[in-house]
Amino acid sequence: MSREVVVSIAEPRFTWIDVTGPEAGELEEIAAEYGLFPTLVADSLEPEHLPKFERVGETTFVIVRAHDEASDRAASTVQEFTRKVAIFAGQEFVITIHRVDQPFMVRLRTRYREHAARAAAARLGERRRTLSSRLLVDLINGAIDTYEHPLDVSERRLDEIEDELFAEGVAPPVLREVHTIKRRVTLIKRMLWHTLNVTIKLTPVASPTSPLFQDAREGAESMHAYADELLEDANNLLHIQLGLSTQRTNGIVRILTLFSAFFLPLTFIVGIYGMNFERMPELASPWGYPAVWVVMLLVTLGIFAWFRRRGWLGE
Repeated sequence: MSREVVVSIAEPRFTWIDVTGPEAGELEEIAAEYGLFPTLVADSLEPEHLPKFERVGETTFVIVRAHDEASDRAASTVQEFTRKVAIFAGQEFVITIHRVDQPFMVRLRTRYREHAARAAAARLGERRRTLSSRLLVDLINGAIDTYEHPLDVSERRLDEIEDELFAEGVAPPVLREVHTIKRRVTLIKRMLWHTLNVTIKLTPVASPTSPLFQDAREGAESMHAYADELLEDANNLLHIQLGLSTQRTNGIVRILTLFSAFFLPLTFIVGIYGMNFERMPELASPWGYPAVWVVMLLVTLGIFAWFRRRGWLGE
């Protein structure tokens, strides 16, 4: 386990402890030191836990899930695609717990390590709760922002696929790729929906920290709407792909039907003269063979003219 005191301020008293790769025994020591509720500590060790919010006494417990930048592009489950960060926030402390370090956490620790202590010392009238709330909101916003890149990548790829769909000979793998993108965006939307519920519950009424939490809520709503829009685009592309496939199939069937319509009467005529009867007057006439060809040609032209007048030949 790696335990780092990222920020430690004497006045107003405030500490941020970041724990990576926690073990149960070591977490129990931290829990005893800061009075953390045992069941919440157990939740922080559960790798599959979805975003949640609980408040026990003066301690706020939040779980967020952030996109794992190291995840495979084919990842489509919560465990493969995201990483959990558990947050305990009190008046004088914030404790973050995660199994694997993430780039957004590294950036946030660096920023707070360099600027937070100096900025906090300059804010002489700021309360401890405001410092804790500010960091809590930054952590939530940081987790939400990690979904922007995969959503942007999905949007660009959907735009490319939309152009490819109207080209000739679209390969079947395109359909599978759209389905994969849809699953990923659905997963992101699900995580953002849970995170949005957390921010709604977190937002206090008539409190100095309300604008901070409102900012996190608006960020979650905006990203959730973005994911919802992309999900709708993916569904539309799937429907377009299926519609175009059906249209191409119908075109092929129409061509085959037209050929059948032309050859059916001709086959009927040929079938008649293929019968072995002794007395067929046309066979004895020197003009019988040319007459049959003329009849077949007139039948073909008649069918063509009729189809053309009805508009069945297409453009």
